[in-house]
Amino acid sequence: MSLYSIALFLHVVGALGLFVVLGLEWVSLQQLRLLTSPLTKVEEVRRWLQNSSGAGMLGSISMLLILIPGFYMALAFWGRASWYEVAFGALVLMGVLVNVVTGRRMAAIKRSLATESGYLSSTLHSLLHHPLMWISLRLRVALGLGIVFLMTVKPDLVGSLLVMGVALLLGLASALPVMSRKQTPKLAA
Repeated sequence: MSLYSIALFLHVVGALGLFVVLGLEWVSLQQLRLLTSPLTKVEEVRRWLQNSSGAGMLGSISMLLILIPGFYMALAFWGRASWYEVAFGALVLMGVLVNVVTGRRMAAIKRSLATESGYLSSTLHSLLHHPLMWISLRLRVALGLGIVFLMTVKPDLVGSLLVMGVALLLGLASALPVMSRKQTPKLAA
């Protein structure tokens, strides 16, 4: 057993953890969409979000397990390779999406939950159904799959950029049904 084998194992565990977090987020968003009817109480949404709150910590640990062994393997074994530079750029883009798009929307949802009681307001309903939450998630899943492809195939710079371009296009294409939905809440008066 070598240091490389251990680093590779930790790197793969980090990638698996990242996809677990993406899966939990997918299930949470889907559940929130199903849960939020005109008769949904704010407490139900609050309870669901509390149950899924551990995903953030798992995401941070997973990212560390991806980055630290990844940098070690890059510096010690791979030399300068375009595919992992493109993969690192895609990881940065995933981080931007989760922090700027998803994080801001979740912060607004939590602020709204802190001040509301009873049934969902149209504002909270709109926040929970905002299409950018799904678009961000689908783009991050597509980027993650593109990164796994890069790590497996290890193409040159042009191939790596092409792979990530296709991943972004597929992520956006998968979000088209979400983007075309009308976001008008159907709430009882």
